[in-house]
Amino acid sequence: RSHVDCAFTMLKKALATVVVRPDAASPLAGRRPAVSARASSNASPVSGMRGSHVARRTASVTLRTLSSRRPHPPAGAPTGRPHRLARGRAQVTTNALFGKKPPASPEPSKDVSVSVRDLTETCRRAIKTYGYDDAETQVLLDVMMYAQLRGNNQGIIKVTTKGIARDPSCVPVTTEHETMLSANLNGGKNAGMVVLHRAMQIAAEKAETHGFGICGTNNTSTSTGALGYYAETLAKRGLIALVFAVSPEFVAPNGAIEPIFGTNPIGVGIPTADGPVVLDMATSAYSFFGLLEARTAGKKIPHGVAIDGKGNVTEDPNAAIDGGAIKTFDGGYKSSNLALIVELLAGPLVGAAVQDKMSEKNWGNLVLAIDPKLLGQGEFERRAAIVTARVKGAKKAPGVNEILLPGERGDAFAARVAADGVIDVEPNLWRGLQELASEYDTSVSETEGSSAHTTYAFGGSENGAESTKKRGAGGKNGWGVATRLVHPSVSVEDPFDSTNFPLYQTATFGQPSATTNGPYDYTRSGNPTRDMLEKQMAELEGADRAFAFSSGMSALMCVTRLVRTGERIVTGDDIYGGTSRLLAQVVPKVGIEVVNVDMNDLDAVKRAIDGGPTTMVMLESPTNPRLQITDIRSISDFAHAKGALVCVDNSIMAPVFQAPLDLGADICMTSATKFISGQSDVTGGILACRGEQLGKDIYFHQNAEGLHLGPFDCWLALRGLKTMALRMEKQQANAMVIARWLEAHPLVNFVNYPGLESNKGHELHKSQATGAGSILSFATGNVELSRIVVEQAKLFKITVSFGNTSSLISLPCFMSHASIPAEVRAARGLPDDLVRISTGIEDVEDLIADLDAAFTTAARETGVLNFKRNGALTPAQQREDELLRRIAMLEAQLE
Repeated sequence: RSHVDCAFTMLKKALATVVVRPDAASPLAGRRPAVSARASSNASPVSGMRGSHVARRTASVTLRTLSSRRPHPPAGAPTGRPHRLARGRAQVTTNALFGKKPPASPEPSKDVSVSVRDLTETCRRAIKTYGYDDAETQVLLDVMMYAQLRGNNQGIIKVTTKGIARDPSCVPVTTEHETMLSANLNGGKNAGMVVLHRAMQIAAEKAETHGFGICGTNNTSTSTGALGYYAETLAKRGLIALVFAVSPEFVAPNGAIEPIFGTNPIGVGIPTADGPVVLDMATSAYSFFGLLEARTAGKKIPHGVAIDGKGNVTEDPNAAIDGGAIKTFDGGYKSSNLALIVELLAGPLVGAAVQDKMSEKNWGNLVLAIDPKLLGQGEFERRAAIVTARVKGAKKAPGVNEILLPGERGDAFAARVAADGVIDVEPNLWRGLQELASEYDTSVSETEGSSAHTTYAFGGSENGAESTKKRGAGGKNGWGVATRLVHPSVSVEDPFDSTNFPLYQTATFGQPSATTNGPYDYTRSGNPTRDMLEKQMAELEGADRAFAFSSGMSALMCVTRLVRTGERIVTGDDIYGGTSRLLAQVVPKVGIEVVNVDMNDLDAVKRAIDGGPTTMVMLESPTNPRLQITDIRSISDFAHAKGALVCVDNSIMAPVFQAPLDLGADICMTSATKFISGQSDVTGGILACRGEQLGKDIYFHQNAEGLHLGPFDCWLALRGLKTMALRMEKQQANAMVIARWLEAHPLVNFVNYPGLESNKGHELHKSQATGAGSILSFATGNVELSRIVVEQAKLFKITVSFGNTSSLISLPCFMSHASIPAEVRAARGLPDDLVRISTGIEDVEDLIADLDAAFTTAARETGVLNFKRNGALTPAQQREDELLRRIAMLEAQLE
C-alpha cells in the first residue's frame, strides 16, 4: 500500500510497531542523563495544557537555532530539487499495522540521551524520506521540534508512525474564498502543519494591515502538530492568536463510548511586555500520538484518560486504540462541550468533513489573529503584563513554591534542554527515526545553496545550464575562481610542502653572512607568509603584482601617494565614509585637489577628468552604501586618454564576482577585512596592479611608510581565501531573497541591490560582474522606524563593515558614513533613514522571519500600523498591494 493508505489505516486501528535490530545500540548510550520529557509533565494525568512564557526570550532563540540547522550532504551528492525516494518506503519493519498488538515487552524501555542537534538533523532527514521539499520540511521540523523540546507528545513520534506521510494525490493549496479580512484554503491533501502555517501567515498579514485576520483550512489529512507553535508565532508579532484544529474520531463525548470528536486542541497566544503567554490545550485527556508513543515503548498510559471498547477505564494503550476511545480532559460535560465548540468552528465553518472524518481525510483548522490596537488598546502588552504579574505574585497555597502561567512548565523544560544540549528520547522511537533517516537517499539529497547559482547568477539561461559553468575562469590553468582560491598555482618556497602555508611570525631573519643578504631580512620589507598572500591575490586579480596592507585605508592612502602636489584626484559622490574622510580632510593638506562627481553621469565624469591636471580616478562599483553601479570601462577610457590612473575599490565584489583590472582599471583595492577574511578577525587591504613601474612605486611606499600587513593577519587571510567563493555564493543567495522580500514590503520605499531588475544599474552590473553580491540597502522614509528595525533585528549584528559569515546591519549615516557632514550627505542623496544589510550564511528563512518581526515592532512603536505606500490607495490597489506582499513572502519562504 501507499504511505498514506497505511497511515490512515494505522490512525484508525493501530500503531506500526517499530522493530529494531537487537544489536543496534544507541550511539549516545552512556552519556549523562538528559532532561526527560516525563519530568516536566503536569502532575494531573488529565491536564492537557501546554504553552510558553518564562524562558522564552532565551530559550526560544536557542531552540529555533538548533532546529534550523541542516545536515551537510555527503561529498559528491548531485545538486537539484529533492524528490520522493525511488524506493518510496523507509526500512522500518511494521508489525501490527492493522491493529495487532506488539509483542509484550519484559519491562518498559529506558530513555536514551540524545543531543538536540543530532535529534534535529536526524529528524530532518527522516522527514525528507516522505518527499517534502526544503520549505515544507522546515515547517514540519519547526513545529514538531517545538513540541518535542517542551516534552509535548506532538513531536517526532509523528515521523516514525507515518503521521506526516505525504498523500501521493496531493495538489497545490488553493484559496476557495477571500476577503479583506478573511480567507479559506483548500489544503489539497497537503501536510496539515504546512497548510496551517500558511493560514497563520495569511491571518497575520491581514491583522497587521487591517487589525483583524481569520483564515480557515480544509482538506488536510495529517496532523497540524502543537498549536502552541502557531499561537506563539503570532503573539511574537504582537497579535492575539486563537487557533483551533479538528482531527479524526479519537475522543468520546461525555456519556458515550464511541469516538466522535478529534483531540480538538485550542491554541491561544497573548502578547505581553514580558513575552507571549501561550496556552496549548487539547480538549481530550490524552493525545492519540501519546497512545502510539506508549504502545511503542510498551508502557501504560495514565489512569483515567481512556476507555476500552466496553466503556471501562483502561491503562492499556492497545485497548484504547483497538475499539476504545480517549476521554475529554475532565471526563465530564464541560470539556465535552468545549470539544464540540472546536468541532463546529474548525469543521463545518471551514468546509471540513462532518460525517466520517477518517475516511474522508478532510480535517479542518481555523486561525484568528487580532491586533490589540483594533480596540484602541495601544498599551495592551504593558497592561497585560501587569495582570500576569499579579497572577504570579498572588498569595500561594501551602506547599506551592511557584504559580505558573500557561506554558511556563514547558518553557522551563525547553530552557533546560537548551542549556544541556541533550534530551531523553524513548529508544525505540530514536532507533526508528535513525533507520528512517538512513533511507534518505544521498543521491537526491539537497546541496545547500545550489539553486542560488541558477536563480541569481548573472547570465544564467532559463533552463539553468549556466549554473553549471564555473565562475571567473582564469589563471594559467584556466581554473575557476573557486578552484584557484583553494589551489593557487603560485608558491613560495616551503621545505616541508605543508598543506597550509606556514606562518612566519617573526620580525627578522638570519643572514648567510655579514656581507651577504638572504631573500628576507626584515618583515616590514618582506615575509614569506605575506609573499604567499600577495602572489595569490595577484593571480586571482589577474595582476602583475599585489601588496598586502595593514588596512584598506592604508592601501588607499598609498594610492594617493602616487599623486603629486598640484595634481587632481577625481572620485565619486557616493563612496565609503573612510575614503571620503581621507580625500576630503587629509589629501588636500598636501596640495592635491579632490573633485567629487556623480559617477553615473559619464559626461560630468569626463568634464571633471578633462577639466584639470587629473592623474588619478578613484571609484567604487557597486558604491557603498547606495549600491550604485559605475561604468568602469568607460571611465577607465576617459582617464587613460588623459594619462591618469584608475583605482577601483572592489571590496563589495572581491575577485569572486568582479575583476576591475580586466575592465581597464590600473589598480584594484580589496579590503581583506571583508570577504577575504570572512570572520571579521583581520584588518587588512590588498592592492593589485598591472605594470612593472607602478608595482615598484607601490612597493616603495608600502616599505618606506611601514604600511604592510603583519604575518599572522596574512596567514588568517590565506586561510579565509580557501572558503571565500563558498561563503560569497551563499551570502549572495540570501541577499537576493531578502532584497525581493524588502522590495515588496509596504514600509520600504526603495531597495538598492544590483541583483534586482528594478535597479537602475542592473544591466550595467551584469555586463561587468558575475554576481550581485551580498550587500544591499533600503530606505523607509522614517529615521525612527529604520532605527527600530535595526535595533530589533536579533540575527543581524549592529556594526560597521560587511562580508562576515554572520549577517550585519547598520544605519550608515550614523556609523560608517558619520564622518561625512550631514549637509554633504543630503546633497549626495544619502538619507539618514537608509539601512545597510550585509547578509551572512544563515538560513534565509530565519533572516526573513527576524526582519519581519523587527518591521512589525517598528510599525507598532512608530504608529504606522495602517501604513499606505505612495499615498492613498484605491481599494483595488490595496488588494493588489496586499496580494503582492503575500506572494513575495511565500516566494521568499520557498527560495
